[in-house]
Amino acid sequence: MSRAMSEDARRGDKHGELDLPRDLDRDRWAHERRTGQNPRIRSYLGCTRMIEEVLDSNYVLLNCSPERMRKIWKQVRQTAEAMRSELAPTLAVRSSIPDLETARGNAQAGFEKLAETLLQEIESYPERVQEDQLPVVRELLCRSIGQIYAFLRDSFGEVMAADPRSRHEADYFLSKRFAQDIEASEWLYSSVYELCDYLDGLEKISSGSLTKLMQQTGQSKMIPSAPSWTSTERVLTTLRDELSAKLREVVSLRAIRVGDLQALDGFATGISYQCHSLIAVCTLGREVVDRLKAGDGSALEAREQSVKDLVACHETVTRRMFALASRASVLLSELNEYVPAWLAKIEKRRSLMWSKVPDAQESGSVSEFANADYFRRRFDD
Repeated sequence: MSRAMSEDARRGDKHGELDLPRDLDRDRWAHERRTGQNPRIRSYLGCTRMIEEVLDSNYVLLNCSPERMRKIWKQVRQTAEAMRSELAPTLAVRSSIPDLETARGNAQAGFEKLAETLLQEIESYPERVQEDQLPVVRELLCRSIGQIYAFLRDSFGEVMAADPRSRHEADYFLSKRFAQDIEASEWLYSSVYELCDYLDGLEKISSGSLTKLMQQTGQSKMIPSAPSWTSTERVLTTLRDELSAKLREVVSLRAIRVGDLQALDGFATGISYQCHSLIAVCTLGREVVDRLKAGDGSALEAREQSVKDLVACHETVTRRMFALASRASVLLSELNEYVPAWLAKIEKRRSLMWSKVPDAQESGSVSEFANADYFRRRFDD
């Protein structure tokens, strides 16, 4: 039985999802993944994103303004440079997996052919082309953009289909659905990442205000005065309106799962309700207190009754406010625990189940996804 478990460990990851050759252990694949395959994926995605930004028709390339044409030309040259400096070295790293090695070899051969012809022709022209060079460069763009994009998509699809972590055939990586899934996955990750940052800043403000409010309503049994309530009301309004809106923005994203959608929607509704009720109860309580204070207090019996009513009003209102503030504080605490854990889950399954090594170090903001520098920091494990 232990032998069977050992074979399973060599053939798969901790979830049994990998299909490695029997003579390739996990440590060897982990090293190859860090030094070869993940940097290769990172470079492919970066170059593809760069060229996708200028995927215009030949008519546009031949008739656009010189300013637009120069921007396109600059982007194409940067893509060519990235392919030489970042993608080519990763294609030279051999694989221990036969299918992946075949795909890598095909990609390397395709790149070398492209580099000897098209890329060399692109590099023969300066980044800032002169007026007399514009017609030739326009024609070169018509030929080069399509060829570069076709090479990146085709070879990437073959490389990814041979990756033991992938559950898809090559056709999937060549389809529009792949680009849409990547976009949806990264957009969700970016949005949740930004939500984490937002919650970190909001927690420092809201936790102090709610704690102070609970102490005031739980101990003194007095409705907050106007000066102290102003800042608290501002925080509650932010939680009710701004936080709930941000949570519902994330809820509306395509890649979110049903369980996470329901949880986040529950947080948005619950926090909004507690904060709205807090503001309403305090406002109503202060109005009642003002009316009681303005009542006819000429007779001793009336004044005594007024004092009793004031005490009862303060106790009733503060008891309700304490309960609402406590519940809002609990919901915020649970939300601040839920979102980082959710972000970690998204990280594990993002980009078609390309899992990361547990001790991998992250750097940079996911909002840089559209920037080529982002890919220098992704898939480093």
